Amino acid sequence: MSAILPRHRFVVGAALLMLVAAMVGLTRLSRGRRATPAPASSSAATFVELPPLTSPSWLVDLDVSGGAGAVVAVPVGAREPRPVLIALHGGADRAEWACGTWTGISRSRAFVLCPRGKPLGNDRFGWGKRGEVETELRGALRALKARFGPHVASGPVVLAAFGAGAEHALEIARLEPTFFSRVALVAAGSGLGSAGSAAVYAKSGGKRVIFVVSDPQSRAAGNTYWLFARGAGLDTKVLDLGDLGRVLDARVAAGISPELPWLVAGDPLYAPGKSPEGDDPGKSPEDALRDDR
Repeated sequence: MSAILPRHRFVVGAALLMLVAAMVGLTRLSRGRRATPAPASSSAATFVELPPLTSPSWLVDLDVSGGAGAVVAVPVGAREPRPVLIALHGGADRAEWACGTWTGISRSRAFVLCPRGKPLGNDRFGWGKRGEVETELRGALRALKARFGPHVASGPVVLAAFGAGAEHALEIARLEPTFFSRVALVAAGSGLGSAGSAAVYAKSGGKRVIFVVSDPQSRAAGNTYWLFARGAGLDTKVLDLGDLGRVLDARVAAGISPELPWLVAGDPLYAPGKSPEGDDPGKSPEDALRDDR
């Protein structure tokens, strides 16, 4: 022990001298320089600019395994990840028409993804069983992400549907409410949803639902679901456009467009001012439809 203690005291003393010297050096350094600012908090939103999104056309075909494919309206010029709006067309309809209409409504802010559905002949498409629709929808999402990579934002999507497509959309949203948290239904048929399903959707992550009605049947469906939703605490709106019939035309699109900010309120991907300069300002509903008809 007598041989170890002196050496131990020497090591401790040397360490104390080094510590004092370091403190003196830091004091001199602080007098001669300004302190370097602390890095920004990681909780602050950061924006990683992407190369401008390019495409040979604003409307692009996508191959979907096991289905008839899909089309997507591309937010050309985007320099940041963009949200996704999935649009389900009506019966005996076309995906191109759905994409044209919802691109005008969303002002080209989002990727508008439109599965084709089940071929009916004469270049018209319908829908199969609900499970088939959901499978096709997910295949279209995978194809979209494979094609456009980091420009496609992750997270929840808006699910929009018209006519026969609306008959599937609300049930699909109910099964995965955190992913399909915002739903727009145009000319939906009767018998959609229930008080129980509205409560489940609200409690499990559903945010907002808008019913766009323009005929007696869809008006009855929208008003009934509104009552269910009010009891469940789910934000729901009925947009009544009068007696236009069961259509999704330029008149209906022009009525929906001002309501989109309400539907997506709280989603940072739709925040005002997020669109970079140089984006396509968006086709009007009339122009978008005219391009494909």
